[in-house]
Amino acid sequence: MKQALRDCLSMNEYRISAIIIGFFITLGVTMLQYVRLGTIDMNVQNLILTFIYVIGGIQVSQHVKDIAIKNREDRAAQNKP
Repeated sequence: MKQALRDCLSMNEYRISAIIIGFFITLGVTMLQYVRLGTIDMNVQNLILTFIYVIGGIQVSQHVKDIAIKNREDRAAQNKP
């Protein structure tokens, strides 16, 4: 199964998927802790926020990279005689 995941996902998608799976596991454990104890530990809150920031940061950096590549291609097309 692990090989099948690697075959259908590129390395970047594989890393992002691992982060998202980790986020949902942490979220599930957090919800279970809230149901059992009625509170959520501050460390777990910080971990969930970190996951959210990482996922958002990856998306922003991907968009910036796409814009930079598009601008470079546009400039190269304009400079060709």
